[in-house]
Amino acid sequence: MWNLRFVQDYLQHRFTANNRHGIHSPFVYKLIDHVIYDYTDQKVYHEPGFVQKTGDGTIGLKLKIARLIYRLAKYFNPANIIELGSKGGEVGVYLHQAAPNANFFLPKNDAEFARLDKTQPALVIIHGDNLRQETIRYFDQYLPEVHPDTIMLFTGMYLNNQLKQAWNQVKLNPKVTLTINLFWIGLVFFKQDRKEKEHFKVRY
Repeated sequence: MWNLRFVQDYLQHRFTANNRHGIHSPFVYKLIDHVIYDYTDQKVYHEPGFVQKTGDGTIGLKLKIARLIYRLAKYFNPANIIELGSKGGEVGVYLHQAAPNANFFLPKNDAEFARLDKTQPALVIIHGDNLRQETIRYFDQYLPEVHPDTIMLFTGMYLNNQLKQAWNQVKLNPKVTLTINLFWIGLVFFKQDRKEKEHFKVRY
């Protein structure tokens, strides 16, 4: 059940966010046009193992986000994929289909820290676990390992004030050069060819 604060945050995001026509970054515009707003009904969405239904009244949301994460992984085709947080593994089936040649890591505790090869891009998925310190710990843990083309994907940024604070703290990090806030998920980029830090809010 969504609380009032969550609904207010969502409405504010919708009011202040842009669609692709309000974006002046060629990289972000192309990503929105080719991936984020690609609503084509792909065959893989109906294969066994892909989310078909949920029992908590949020079917549309779950399907929408699962399919988007699949498209992002397929588009960027990272060499390594890591899922962190208590929801780790929930989108693993889709990721394996999107990037079949990637190395997959699902650490279950800090002792299983998966060291990345800095010479290869990665997709690091950090699921919001209600606590700001957990999200920031994951972020800090993998920050030294990032390749310039690595992407960090955050879920649950608006579940509570702690996670909203964590998202804002991530955006301020000097290594972060670009962020895309889709409300349901946030994308963080570390591209070094950007002249200045940019943050985009996109309706989704």
